[in-house]
Amino acid sequence: MVPEQNLLVWGSMGENLTGRKDHSTIIAALIFLLLAAVFTVIVLKRIDPGKFTLPFYLIVMGMFFFATAIEAESKLGEWLASLSWTLNMLGFVLFYQYLTENLQSWIYIWPLIFPVGIGLGQVCYGGVKAKKEPFERGKVLTQIGLGIFILVFVVFKLLFQ
Repeated sequence: MVPEQNLLVWGSMGENLTGRKDHSTIIAALIFLLLAAVFTVIVLKRIDPGKFTLPFYLIVMGMFFFATAIEAESKLGEWLASLSWTLNMLGFVLFYQYLTENLQSWIYIWPLIFPVGIGLGQVCYGGVKAKKEPFERGKVLTQIGLGIFILVFVVFKLLFQ
């Protein structure tokens, strides 16, 4: 392959600097099939999630948005991925709180929803789409969010136990 053709191939893949392939269609199809299977089982077995209904639907909506996001080719995909993982993190936090009945954790758990959720969305989007920039942005946001979470967690557990 001549260098001009090589540049053309790299240019068509966006900011892909690692040589990885974009498997977004396969992953989106797998997510949609998984969601369909979960809802089929819930309907056929008449499962009632009970108090976990809200976290369950938040996680399902987040996964649906993420599958949609990885099929988008513009900045809209990055934005949807961030929104999707924010919804996922909110669902996981509510699931944890309903399971453990530790509702006081709202005081210090917010950094896991806002900066970490957005960061995970960027990391996952960058990883699936093989794009370096969203992946690096997401790593930084996730690290900042986890740092804030640990700091606030320690302060509230030490001062307000």
